[in-house]
Amino acid sequence: MNATKHSTPKVSVVVPVRNEAPKIARCLQALLDQTLQPCEVIVVDGHSTDSTVEIAGRFPVTVMYEDYGTVGGARQVGIEHAQGDYVAFTDADCIPRKDWLENLVCEFDSGVVGVGGGIKNIGKGLWEESIALALDTFLGSANSVQDRVLKKKRIVKSISGCNSIYQKEDLVTVGGFDVRLSINEDTEINTRLQRLGTLIYTPEAIVHHHQERGLRDFVRRMHFFGYGRGANRLWDMQVIPPIAAIGILLTAFIAPPAFFALLLTYVGIIGGYTLLLITRTRKPEYLISIPIVFILEHASYTFGFWKGIIEAISKGGTS
Repeated sequence: MNATKHSTPKVSVVVPVRNEAPKIARCLQALLDQTLQPCEVIVVDGHSTDSTVEIAGRFPVTVMYEDYGTVGGARQVGIEHAQGDYVAFTDADCIPRKDWLENLVCEFDSGVVGVGGGIKNIGKGLWEESIALALDTFLGSANSVQDRVLKKKRIVKSISGCNSIYQKEDLVTVGGFDVRLSINEDTEINTRLQRLGTLIYTPEAIVHHHQERGLRDFVRRMHFFGYGRGANRLWDMQVIPPIAAIGILLTAFIAPPAFFALLLTYVGIIGGYTLLLITRTRKPEYLISIPIVFILEHASYTFGFWKGIIEAISKGGTS
């Protein structure tokens, strides 16, 4: 049953924040300008030390606080206080399009437990543009919907915490977000939600992500993502590249010719993607920057993943 055909959906929007003073205003204004008006916007603050709360207070929103010190904890506080039948999530550095909520909620049907949309990275400068282009490819995402705008609606394994909506009843049924998690909290809850039904991706629900990150911050972020997936032992397609990387490195000792063949194949794949992106954008200046982004992304994610795995094993075994 299409959710918008019978009555106006009652949607709560939750925005976790911490020290987001430069970005929070444009996010909240975009939420208040939605074609489908949310019944409430809940800003969950992690005790910011800047003017985030003061700025949020200028808008007709509810400001709450979380004491877990995690994004998962902030999202859970939002769920616990949400009055809507649906709970949508975005982040302070995102600017949802005006029809964002409308396009998310209309996808609910029998058996659908969550809906997510596309994330369009925006930013100025060679590195920010190169990062956005690289992430919006299979090679830069390992088929994740994170930081991508896929062309067609499809059933997916996970949807992004900054562009998602769920029925509150389903969130409560699975026990809500894991408040211990500062990363991959969305992947973890999506795994549990799929016991109840399916997750849908729709390209019509877009948020613009103001990443505003240089190369150094990008590397740190990828390392953090890899670490979170390893530490939380989330086994999906995103763990294949770092596991494969170990196998490739081992061939350097076992069969050096095979290692160099695999290395050349990797370089060739990066080169192919780079030429494709240059052809699409008609900007030859990406010839150097995009390969650098791919290599640094893969390396930092791999190091982060194995660091997380090693720490998880040292803390509590392999279970």
